[in-house]
Amino acid sequence: MPAAENDLTELYIRSFKCTGDVPPALVGSSVTYLDGHAYVFGGRTLHTGKLSNDIYTCDLRNYQWRRIDTAQTQQQTGKSDAKTSPLIQQQQQQQSPSGMQPTTAAAAPPAPRFFHSATAFKHYLIVYGGMGLDSDGDGGGPATSPSALPGLHSGLQDDRNQQSFQIRANKTLLGDLAVFDTKRQYWVPQRILDTSTHAAADASEETGVKPSPRYAHLATLFGSRLLIVGGQDLEEQYVEELNVFDLQTGRWVMRSPFPRAVGLYRSFITNVPASNATLLYSNYSFASVKRALYSLSAPPDCTLNEISDSLSGEPPGLRFPRGHLVDSQTVIMTGTLISTEGHSELSIWALDTKAMQWQPVSCGAKFRAGSWNQSLVDPRTNTLMLFGDSRRDLMYDYQRRRLNYGEIRAIDLRALGYLRSRPSELLDAKAASSHGFMAAARAAVARAATQSPTVTQLPIGPNKTAAELSYEMGSQFLFYTQFSDAEVVGMDGRRVVGANSGILRARWPSQTQIWQSGDNMASENYAKVTLATKQDSDSGGSVANRGRLHNIDDNGASKRKTSGSDQRNMRRPESSLLSGEYETASSEDAHSVRESTTSAVGPRRYFIDASREAIFVLLFYLYTDRIDPAARLGPQQSGADTSAAADELETMRVLGELLVAARKYNLHKLALRTVNILRCKVSEITAPVVYEAALLAGHQGLQARCVIAVKDVIGSLRMDRKSSLYVITNASRASLIRFFPKLNVEDGDSTGRALQPNENPVSATSTNNALY
Repeated sequence: MPAAENDLTELYIRSFKCTGDVPPALVGSSVTYLDGHAYVFGGRTLHTGKLSNDIYTCDLRNYQWRRIDTAQTQQQTGKSDAKTSPLIQQQQQQQSPSGMQPTTAAAAPPAPRFFHSATAFKHYLIVYGGMGLDSDGDGGGPATSPSALPGLHSGLQDDRNQQSFQIRANKTLLGDLAVFDTKRQYWVPQRILDTSTHAAADASEETGVKPSPRYAHLATLFGSRLLIVGGQDLEEQYVEELNVFDLQTGRWVMRSPFPRAVGLYRSFITNVPASNATLLYSNYSFASVKRALYSLSAPPDCTLNEISDSLSGEPPGLRFPRGHLVDSQTVIMTGTLISTEGHSELSIWALDTKAMQWQPVSCGAKFRAGSWNQSLVDPRTNTLMLFGDSRRDLMYDYQRRRLNYGEIRAIDLRALGYLRSRPSELLDAKAASSHGFMAAARAAVARAATQSPTVTQLPIGPNKTAAELSYEMGSQFLFYTQFSDAEVVGMDGRRVVGANSGILRARWPSQTQIWQSGDNMASENYAKVTLATKQDSDSGGSVANRGRLHNIDDNGASKRKTSGSDQRNMRRPESSLLSGEYETASSEDAHSVRESTTSAVGPRRYFIDASREAIFVLLFYLYTDRIDPAARLGPQQSGADTSAAADELETMRVLGELLVAARKYNLHKLALRTVNILRCKVSEITAPVVYEAALLAGHQGLQARCVIAVKDVIGSLRMDRKSSLYVITNASRASLIRFFPKLNVEDGDSTGRALQPNENPVSATSTNNALY
């Protein structure tokens, strides 16, 4: 029975149970992303009622929490400083920028607080403001004076009755700024965090520039300037003020009126570098939701313009919204949705800042249960991380402002089409004309009739960048046969490509390990790289067993049982790559061919069970560090006269083969770049072909991207037997169709078992999808 369409979320939403020193349930703590880690600071411990200045870090690779013992690191720093002579300390002070303390110095931790802000800059966390306690209070004990948390007053009567948390009467607002060095793992006293311009600090403070203390405010970075906007005071009134702290001079440089009531409960702020502006979104009066979107220009101008009238789409009213820029033009918003019936869940929306349109982010039923609150985006993989607890009730926790950090749900935004940046790996037409495969081929062919070059005579142009020199040198080594001491053989027995074994060893290190695993480096141990073929799949072969390595014995036969085509050998053409001729060697010539291509330093023949086109593209990448699908035609090959659609389909097929090879043999950089290209270039027509490659590579995020791309045309593709849906194997086609329950699986598809979306056909060598 076909699976429900909602199962698509299983491909791009994953759940993780955190380990280690998981933070306790907190109120008003901050969570910030920095260099592959999430940092949680401060908050009020729900069970003890005490305020905290603890800092926790979670490694987003393994989801393990660790409490940072700042006292221990400060003691170690003190011992290190004590061993330093006074003269050296004086020299360090003199070499430091004006007003900046030596980087080895440690500062006392800031006062415990909650509802503060924590902003990442370089390897620092910048903490500002929040609510704390007077020095004579310990933060514990029962509440004695009622005081609402953010959003429970200031005109938000719809939530007045939900107030269930009180704090002590000796509360105080904080207006200090503290800096935590994540590399040294302790608090530091310096405030000049950006020394790129060597701006001198002014020891004097301008009157009236320091910000008003506050809590539940907004904070963001604009270049090297920290913006503090809005917030609330002790009377629960909004602080209508904007402040700017300059990280180059280490001082507050601006304080101006901000005639808007914004704060943590109802608003978020995020910088959009492409538009040189900061977006501020606010929603309020949740009984009848009102929304406003503003554009804030860069300091020192800081002009506020409302752009709400140009918006389309209406997200519901969300409490405690958080905004994250996920590509050059898209902002993802997360927040707590409370319906009029009392149901609550986490809601996620996307704002296209160019089209000025809101759209919901489909998550199925993933967040309809459980308590999910805090969120951040890992820019390395463009993954939205949601912190919470699947066992708790969101409404109950919302009323107590409880934040949980024991579980993480990760949404691969790339699967939904949100890419951090458009990949530059795939050359456009203009770049390919001068730096692509065909340009290099034409240059090599033109020089082929001249004298045989040496390495020092290669036509490398002057005044080139390192990337350009690498490309030119690599392309010349590829095209000049004098530098080819090995051959790459397609496993169909008809394709031979000249190659340089030294370059292959350097650029394909996993193969070196395979060569060294032989009994003797001087013996004829050949590496056979077997990729999936349509014939294998249609014959009922297990996809999980394809793509394995096999040693080839002296007779050219695999040490496992192979087909006749696997045992054929090749004669290396005299003109190698430039000739475009590929001859099949007869069986009696096989031994002589192997002798001519094997030396005492290692193997000289490399078997790859891939199409001729994929081999050319792979070699061009290994030599030049560039992916150019035009290489699939080979030098002096004009290619068949095909339509643009057919050419696009063939391009994606070849790139799919590259992905399968890269994932299996740990070519991580190639896998990353190929996946990025496939994500950008996948279309309604090519989606089935890319889906099959993603299935073979075990890449669930790319599978989801293909399902979403094809969902509007799957019916027409299903009816057209000449469509790309029938280019892929039966098993892959059945696996794709299972996401569309309204389509009946045809009889022919029942011959192949549909792979499950979480079934990795190359599980023996699979890697974390987050890397790609």
